[in-house]
Amino acid sequence: MQRGNTNFYEVLSLASENVGFDEIKRAYKALALRYHPDVCPPSTREESTVLFVELRKAYETLSDPVLRRIHDFELGLVDSLGFSGVGRDCLGERRSSFPKEVWERQLCGLKKQSRDRMARKRD
Repeated sequence: MQRGNTNFYEVLSLASENVGFDEIKRAYKALALRYHPDVCPPSTREESTVLFVELRKAYETLSDPVLRRIHDFELGLVDSLGFSGVGRDCLGERRSSFPKEVWERQLCGLKKQSRDRMARKRD
């Protein structure tokens, strides 16, 4: 689950851990648009790809209430997980259930925005 001790709030450049879903989503969108490999110069594409994947992991974790609670617990931000009747198997299943279609749709949207922006520059 947790990728080392990575603080996903810092990855998304959030000033606080006390943020709502809308702030998380805005931060992710802004950074994803900035660091998406398709919009970065070829010389930084590899670095951008690594950062973009980390941004996506941060967004997936912080936008899911269960994963966010686990992340906060692992960072020491909360004293307990506070889940009753939730076993490891259930949490593992929940973690793997983030729909691939969601991030594929986001990626397609970013690509379209990039193409549109490039077309406007050419005109």
